Amino acid sequence: MTGSTEPPAGVETTEVVIAGGGPVGLTLAHELGARGIDCVLLEPRPEPSLASPRCKQMNPRSMEIFRRLGIADAVREHARLPFGWSDSAVFCTSLTGHQLERFDGVFALSDIQRTELAEPALWSAQNHVESALRDTLTRRETVSARWGWTLTGAEQDATGVTATATDETGRERVVRGRYLVGADGARSAVRRACGIPLTGRSHEIRNVQVIFDAPGLSARHDLGRAVQYWVVDPEVNGLMGTLDTEDLWWAIIINAPADADAAWCERAVHRMIGAEAPVTVRATDPWTARMLVADHYRAGRCFLAGDAAHQNPPWGGFGANTGIGDAADLGWKLAAALRGWAGSELLDSYEIERRPIAQRAIAEAERNMRVLTGELAAPGLDDDGPDGRAVRAKTAELIRQAKTAEMYTLGFVLGTAYPGSPLVVPDDGPAPVSPGSDYRPSAAPGNRLPHQWLDRNRSLQDELGPGFTLLEVAAPPAPEWETADVPVKRFRLNRPDLHGLYGARYVLVRPDGYVAWRGDTTPGDPRAVLDHARGHRR
Repeated sequence: MTGSTEPPAGVETTEVVIAGGGPVGLTLAHELGARGIDCVLLEPRPEPSLASPRCKQMNPRSMEIFRRLGIADAVREHARLPFGWSDSAVFCTSLTGHQLERFDGVFALSDIQRTELAEPALWSAQNHVESALRDTLTRRETVSARWGWTLTGAEQDATGVTATATDETGRERVVRGRYLVGADGARSAVRRACGIPLTGRSHEIRNVQVIFDAPGLSARHDLGRAVQYWVVDPEVNGLMGTLDTEDLWWAIIINAPADADAAWCERAVHRMIGAEAPVTVRATDPWTARMLVADHYRAGRCFLAGDAAHQNPPWGGFGANTGIGDAADLGWKLAAALRGWAGSELLDSYEIERRPIAQRAIAEAERNMRVLTGELAAPGLDDDGPDGRAVRAKTAELIRQAKTAEMYTLGFVLGTAYPGSPLVVPDDGPAPVSPGSDYRPSAAPGNRLPHQWLDRNRSLQDELGPGFTLLEVAAPPAPEWETADVPVKRFRLNRPDLHGLYGARYVLVRPDGYVAWRGDTTPGDPRAVLDHARGHRR
């Protein structure tokens, strides 16, 4: 994948070429654009796909990233379910059958303000999230979006990458950038051009997502509002929910036959509803869960992010959110490299930090996948009388044992850390560990900075700068941190009560909101700490 160092005449030039305009590529474009980095985004789809909104949950970390970028409100406004519409998940024998178990407060979707969250999660179909990210991309003067363009190849040399693409008319286009990021999905052309293999496996069963119109369906059942209805049935298993407040629904049918056509899907949906309700199938999308991670996230000047780098089962909602986290990590590091304040090891740290996160997310999803609705089905679930009630009670207990961790994931979402990163300075201070469900805030180096509300609408995260931020937690000012070449903002947090939470009076926060260093006194050589945090080894 090497070529001439001289770009052909007439080639469009930029600093970063982003292949792929899904949630990950769009987030990266926002990250770079917010930092004044020139980039060109190549996306084959002229419009977001309305047929198959696979991702439906933006977790609190993703929404926190959107808040920092100034676009969280726009993402909420584009959602077709009102903010706070529901934070429940229901297990049932069918939509019109018996309720087996109900989980409330799932996925941190509640609109009630919480101390530990700058933003709650949002339930919104992927196409509406993409629409919000596209619409707000016009705010980024340095970003050029090329809708209808498909990356077809790339060659890199010592100074940059030359990307070839075809536009919506089939005409060949060439864009040259200092770096290329492949956020172009599971069949990534960038990954193929780099020759990077995937390691892992695929699940043995085939599933199908169905998008369908069902007029009046919400009024036909008495299970209450929920973002997911898990249908436990001996014949047809899966889950379903509404995509808007009108009549558009989705269903995931687990272990569907290979020849499942629209007619079969309609019959399956009727079985899940439990009645012959009017249904019109709009789209079907067969898929198989894959547990794959790229062997490397970087090849020279080319990087992988999102599904191009890792493919996650959907159970738990980690896939797109993990990719958005990739974009937040890679964005500031590319900007630092392009603006001259990155150390020589900064870009290599992207893979070191993010690849283990993908592996953990896949492991969590695989655990969730061990028990799906098919494993919970039992004879007599829908029977009336004491025998039916006994079977349902036993199944409810199995559901609680098997699925509670999948419904409450805040420990994983906010507690995931980079303790072994070469960019963080470890210490012996307090370092609570978050299990998958329970989040235990920690400012140990490598962790996300624990959140605080400064007033009703002002978040501590709102005060973090575009570069590093030195928090002075009821401590004397530390002017010696100021530097001409590395961006550092100081923020005085006059809260002695927070010393125990943060474990120190000074906390150095990275541009992505993770802690790089902390201490009760300023170090003798602050520049050495900054050099460490920016990947510069003396």
